[in-house]
Amino acid sequence: MELDAVDRKLLQQLSADARATHQQMGESIGRSPTSIARRQRAMEESGLIRGYQADLDVEKLGYGARVHIRMTLASQSREQLDAFEQAIAASPSVVQCELMSGSDDYFVSLLVRSLDHFAQIHREELSRLPGVVRMESSFVLRQVVEPRLPPGWADAATS
Repeated sequence: MELDAVDRKLLQQLSADARATHQQMGESIGRSPTSIARRQRAMEESGLIRGYQADLDVEKLGYGARVHIRMTLASQSREQLDAFEQAIAASPSVVQCELMSGSDDYFVSLLVRSLDHFAQIHREELSRLPGVVRMESSFVLRQVVEPRLPPGWADAATS
């Protein structure tokens, strides 16, 4: 799907507030609510917009810490990668896992209630993952920048 400047502005608005009405977005962008609704629906149908989600305060849900873990596997064989990815996807405590380039193979994120909770997850889930030879854990002290689109993205030329 090729995006024009209006589409980019619409995506930027949706990434900031997915609950904004078509009327509000249309006024901000300078288009009719009908035009905004049509463009948004087209981006949903094309798969560009995959869905909408609530921005939850995980601390209020009892998860006071985010843990990032860099993991290294014994080998890079297809079988080893597949076995690890299947096991990590089934691990209920993992909230994100990414295959990485560089010295670490995977970057895994968890939300935990406490250090004891992390120790339990480490013992019962992480230590049982196939092929892992090294894990290095780091605890997030404070989130400095919230996830966002890069600056000038909405004004960038389409590629």
